[in-house]
Amino acid sequence: MPPIKTAGAAVDPDEIPTLAEVYAIAAAMSDQYRLTVWLQAGAGLRISEALGLTSDCQREGFLRLRRQISAKANQGDCVTRFVPLKHRTADEYRDVPTPAFLDQEIGNHLKRWGTVEVDGVEALFAPRERGKGKMPTASTYGYHWRKACVAAGVVTPDKKPKYTAHSLRHFFASTALANGVPIHEVSRWLGHRNIKTTVDTYGHLVPEAWDRCRDVMQQALRPSPVRAVAVAA
Repeated sequence: MPPIKTAGAAVDPDEIPTLAEVYAIAAAMSDQYRLTVWLQAGAGLRISEALGLTSDCQREGFLRLRRQISAKANQGDCVTRFVPLKHRTADEYRDVPTPAFLDQEIGNHLKRWGTVEVDGVEALFAPRERGKGKMPTASTYGYHWRKACVAAGVVTPDKKPKYTAHSLRHFFASTALANGVPIHEVSRWLGHRNIKTTVDTYGHLVPEAWDRCRDVMQQALRPSPVRAVAVAA
């Protein structure tokens, strides 16, 4: 399994799944949890946010996230199964844009599975089977993730999952940055406390930054003949 990184540590490009690997994991994921793959890869949700998704989160073209699942939500004596978003108070929320395919995936999930009322809200991922607790958590979801990675062949040489579920957030961020989405917007969608976290983690993945630096230093140290003449004049 990939090593645990400290907050703000630059992500290694080798720890980011390819598009083919994302599709393979989604295809191998159990039907009830397949949507979590797309919520993370397509909208950058944390797994605790994806598992805590409720029907009132969906709006036209975006998700309004108000809560995530508690680490103790699967326990029968858990009093508060939904907790505020990371770095947010109970009154705060985060809006995240959703591409058309993700809206469709959410619709397909609701059509197939419906919702289950949990603590006054309609939860998308509440277990339908008896004896499995009230809600899945990031920890219990790990079983489904590992099983999907192995089934998809997305594993290391020793047959361990090549990535963690959090790696799908890296896929979201790197894909957005590589296609020109400004890093301050990516930071907002990811729900980071401040943009420094985003820059420290993903700043090296912004392709135009590398090109801009190359151009600036080339012109400064080895200016083109035309520019050199202009400067001398």
